[in-house]
Amino acid sequence: MSDQFKSKNPNDGDHGTEFTEKSEMLPEERSVYEVATERQSRFGQLGNRNIVIVALVIIFALVAVVALLLWSRSSSPQAAVTVNTETTTPEDEHGSQEVNLSPEVLAAAGIEIEGVIERPAASLLKVTGTVEVNQQQSQQATPLVSGRVERVYVATGDVVRRGAVLATISSPQIAEMHGKLHEAETQLGLAERNLQRVLRSENRVAVLQAKAKLDQAEATLRRTRRLIELGAIAGKDLITAETEQRTAKAEYDFQSNISLNKELQEAQAAVETARVDVGHIRDEMRSLGAPIPEGERHRHDRDTSLVALRAPVSGKVTERLVNAGAGVEAAKPLFTISNPSTVWVIANVLEGQIGKIRIGTPAEVRSGALGANAIFGSVSYINPQLNEETRTAQVRIEVANRSEVLKPGMFVEVGFQAGGAAGDELMVSFTAVQRIGDRPVVFVPREEEPGSFEVRDVELGGEGDGYVKVLSGLKLGDKVVTKGSFTLKTQLMKGALGEHDDH
Repeated sequence: MSDQFKSKNPNDGDHGTEFTEKSEMLPEERSVYEVATERQSRFGQLGNRNIVIVALVIIFALVAVVALLLWSRSSSPQAAVTVNTETTTPEDEHGSQEVNLSPEVLAAAGIEIEGVIERPAASLLKVTGTVEVNQQQSQQATPLVSGRVERVYVATGDVVRRGAVLATISSPQIAEMHGKLHEAETQLGLAERNLQRVLRSENRVAVLQAKAKLDQAEATLRRTRRLIELGAIAGKDLITAETEQRTAKAEYDFQSNISLNKELQEAQAAVETARVDVGHIRDEMRSLGAPIPEGERHRHDRDTSLVALRAPVSGKVTERLVNAGAGVEAAKPLFTISNPSTVWVIANVLEGQIGKIRIGTPAEVRSGALGANAIFGSVSYINPQLNEETRTAQVRIEVANRSEVLKPGMFVEVGFQAGGAAGDELMVSFTAVQRIGDRPVVFVPREEEPGSFEVRDVELGGEGDGYVKVLSGLKLGDKVVTKGSFTLKTQLMKGALGEHDDH
């Protein structure tokens, strides 16, 4: 059948009619052709549909790209302003940073630049020492009365303010003083009432008698003058009448004068004495820690034996020696309160080296707790007496301890800048150094880029006369920002914060 089909191909000219006739006679062969034609038609429709979908995807992508470009153009001016005014560039792979300031911000910052200097090195006299509490910033809380502790309100390590109640004590002495105060206040009340009675009476009997005599003397004087006018009596009788009238007037004035009255004076003295007694008892109770408000009378509705022990200064409770229920004695310390923001470092210096140290000599303190860092201070006191056993003198350095890294009792190494070393060392102004976390840094201006400053990590040594020794990070001839370095640090921190916010 296949040979016949091939010989009757429609492309062979005259045999086309025969092919048609054969095809009509072979329905199976025609069905295969039709099926192929239908498949080709279907495949064409599917291809057209895929083309439409791809075209739509491309159109949506183009619209998104255009929208993104428009948004970038609208937001890019604001971003440029931010970078130019208060900016930092992120750290590169080497950890370097820089700060860029606009001309306006640069002018307002008042930047001053100073070069790294070189000067003869000072020898570092190294000795050992210990950390102690700053005695001038430490006080003990001590009760002034004996008794029993009722309650304790603080624990070791608590931070308290001056006047805060540390504990309450039940004291028989305070209860007794409350009784004396009540008695004195009662006496004062009686004296005041007696004074009011005297003021109201005014010694009426004596005054009335003096008034009667005065009235009689005045009447006699008037009658005598009338008789003299009539010529009935002599002139000497007038003199006698006038004398009697003046005597009666003086007696009446004396009796009427309250300030001269004996009874009144006694009443006033009793009031004053009672008032002084009450004041003295109040002052004594206040000095013992049991203040009584002025003008308050004694009350019987509360425990009068309790007295509060209060903090004498603000600081941290570094020692607590009592618990509730314990008996305590007067003048025995119960708490110690210290301010740990500064501590004393006591260095032990050999007698042969003590002559190199003076009051104010710069010193650096190092400890394992500080890591590679050092805390700087200066000598504030030199003990004039040597330790006979160790042949050393104690030298005191007061150092700041705001982070409370240094603890009392800790061993440290102290280096005194005693002078006399050979060679030179690099120094930079202390105002040029800023700290970012635990990193000491300086800001180095870029000469080719005005307003641009490199953030340079440095390693520092001792300090003195406003300068600090540079161990690494700078070289002679480098320039650093002194005045205005804090402004640059602020801009750097703002930039770093902005980057974290973006993420």
